Amino acid sequence: MFASSVDAQQRVVDAETGQPVEMASIFDVTGNVVGYTMNGGIFSEVSESDYPITLRCLGYEPLVIQRPEEKTWKMTPLTYDMKEVVIVPVKRNVLKQTIYAREYFSVCNATDTVNLFLEHMGVRFLPTTKDAKFGGNSSLRILATNQYSHYQVHDKDSFMIDHKSTFPSFLNLILSKDEVKVPDSFMKDNNEVKVYKKTGKSGLILSLKQNAHTFTCIKDGLADTKDHKMSPWELKVIGATMDINQLYKTGVFRVNDKGVYQPKDLIEASFVLEADGRGKFLRKMLKSETPVVIRSMVELYVVDREYLSNEEAKEEYKNKSQKIDFIIPSTVPPLNDATLQLIKRAKLEVKK
Repeated sequence: MFASSVDAQQRVVDAETGQPVEMASIFDVTGNVVGYTMNGGIFSEVSESDYPITLRCLGYEPLVIQRPEEKTWKMTPLTYDMKEVVIVPVKRNVLKQTIYAREYFSVCNATDTVNLFLEHMGVRFLPTTKDAKFGGNSSLRILATNQYSHYQVHDKDSFMIDHKSTFPSFLNLILSKDEVKVPDSFMKDNNEVKVYKKTGKSGLILSLKQNAHTFTCIKDGLADTKDHKMSPWELKVIGATMDINQLYKTGVFRVNDKGVYQPKDLIEASFVLEADGRGKFLRKMLKSETPVVIRSMVELYVVDREYLSNEEAKEEYKNKSQKIDFIIPSTVPPLNDATLQLIKRAKLEVKK
């Protein structure tokens, strides 16, 4: 059942600059994404039964709030251990990025819930010059997956582990090949911390922030739509009609003085989606007669960078069955108790 929301207005700001932290995800006590911070860092509606809640935003340490209070909370920026940039010979013009990723996914209605937590290891190959050719594309190639699932459907409670994803992944939506070009006014800003914001019809389209080490770009895919919603016609054709009401992407990059940020500069990225699923295919997941709420949050971390020659990249790209260990970087926040419990219960089910 859905509980009533809290009236106390809460907001969150950067502990160092005092700037609002917008588009942070709010996790409830069970590990589900239940809300976000909006313009000005103000919380979306959160039920009192959801507490204690955890705020997560790329580039910040997680913030745990035990109970609702009408106050301003502060999130502490992460400190990145930035390795020295190595000058690479032109002949080694393909960048291989090794990537660790996490996905939180849930589908629910008033009575039933499906929760999934996934972690992946993968690689992608990025040409750094026009003559870089390795016979493949730059999409992320998943080499290892752990999927932990919790189904609370029709009075049945079950846990599962899979070593492949059983639901569509949004990972490659994060890994855009597009460049981020910063405005001239941002480049000319001499402040220690630079900030730029652009507003659309119903929200913040673009938010840029730069300090001495990192450049952060947040894009809201719905900020220029009516009522901050979108219903893609392509999904209607396949019976997956949904009204998307949250859709944004965050990227953290290594700082440069060129004013242009490319995929090779990426350190971390995240993607958030929330939608009301009205299509038959989506409702079939829960055998639901009413629309279901779909929430997804993806976090991605570049854990290694290696420059290869065309020949080396061709050989590695061909090897689609290579084994890889999970590497979790120090900037990845610890899993909350609810997710740890999900993993533990799923592992116990496998042993039975």
